[in-house]
Amino acid sequence: MRIPKRLLELIDGHRSFLVASHLHPDGDAVGSSLAMALVLRALGKRAAVFNTDRIPPNFAFLPGASEILFQGPLPFRPQVALFLDTPSPPRLGRALDLIGPGTVRAAIDHHVSNPGYTGLDWIDPSAPCTAEMVLRLGRRLGVPLGRDLALCVYVALLTDMGKFQFMVTPGQGKKIFELAGRLTAKGLVPYEIYKKVYNVYDPSSLKLLAAALSNLHVTRDGLIGYVCLDRETTARFHFFDDTNDALIAQPRDLASTRVALLFAEHRGGVKVSFRSKEPDVIDVNRIAAHFGGGGHAAAAGAEVPGDLGSVVPAVLRRVRAAVAAAGPRGGKRSG
Repeated sequence: MRIPKRLLELIDGHRSFLVASHLHPDGDAVGSSLAMALVLRALGKRAAVFNTDRIPPNFAFLPGASEILFQGPLPFRPQVALFLDTPSPPRLGRALDLIGPGTVRAAIDHHVSNPGYTGLDWIDPSAPCTAEMVLRLGRRLGVPLGRDLALCVYVALLTDMGKFQFMVTPGQGKKIFELAGRLTAKGLVPYEIYKKVYNVYDPSSLKLLAAALSNLHVTRDGLIGYVCLDRETTARFHFFDDTNDALIAQPRDLASTRVALLFAEHRGGVKVSFRSKEPDVIDVNRIAAHFGGGGHAAAAGAEVPGDLGSVVPAVLRRVRAAVAAAGPRGGKRSG
C-alpha cells in the first residue's frame, strides 16, 4: 500500500513530534516507535517517544529505549502526534493527555482491525509489522538504513512474526526473509539478538510458566486449548505482554488444538490473547473485535472488563462458534 502523500507532507512541514504506541508494548510497538524517532531525528526533527507502560526489560537494549517517557510533561510541545501500531484510541492510554487541540494526529499501523481514527491514517495489513512501514517511510524521505534503524526494525519483525513462524504462504516467506537479510546486512547478528529478546528467563519466569502449565485446559473435543492466570499470579510473577508467546505456545502447540487462548487477569479486567492455527478459516481478529480488541487473523488480543469467572465462558462461547462455523480441519472458507 502506497504511503499517503499527506503523511509525507506532514512530516516535511513540521519540526516537533510525539511518537506513541499501545499499552503493554510488545516488540513492534517498541521497535516501530524507536525506528520512527530515528527517522525523524535524521531529518533534523525533534521527537519524543512515549508509552503509558514501562518497556519490557528484554527490549531495553534497543537504541533509544532508555529515553522513552512514561509520564508527562513532554520536553516540548509537539506539533504532530504519530500513533504507531495502535488500532484504537483507548489503547494509547495517557498519550492522549499529552497533546493539545492544535496537535495534528496521524496513525501508522498494520492491524487489519484499525478503522482509521485520526483523519490521516496509513494502514497496511499486508505489512509484517508496523516497523517495516516506518522503514519504507524513512526510505521515501531519504533516510539511509543504518545499524540502529535496522536493529529496531529487525526486533519488531522477529517478534511480530513469532520468531519467523507466522508466514503462511511462500510469497510471505520470500518477502520477510529478504527484508531480514537486508537488515542483518547492516551488521546484525541474529543469534545475539535472539538471546537478548528471548533468552531472558529467570526463576520467576519459569515459575510463571509452571503456573501456566498447571492452569492449562483443553476442551473436551480437543480443539481449543487455553491457559488461565488469576490476578494474584500475574502480580506475583510480573506478567508482561511480551511473555505471551512463551505461555500461549503451550496450548497452541498441542496437536489437536485449532485455537489457543491465554487469559491473564489484572486490576483492570482480563487480557485475552488469541491464536489461530488456521487463520484462513478461523479469524481470531473477528472474535477479538467482538470484545473490543483486534489484531490479525492468526493472532489478536483484547482487554475485557470483568474477571476470569465471567470472561472465560463468554470468550469460549464465541471461539466454539467460530470453530464450528469453520467446518472440519483443513477445510477452506467458502464465499
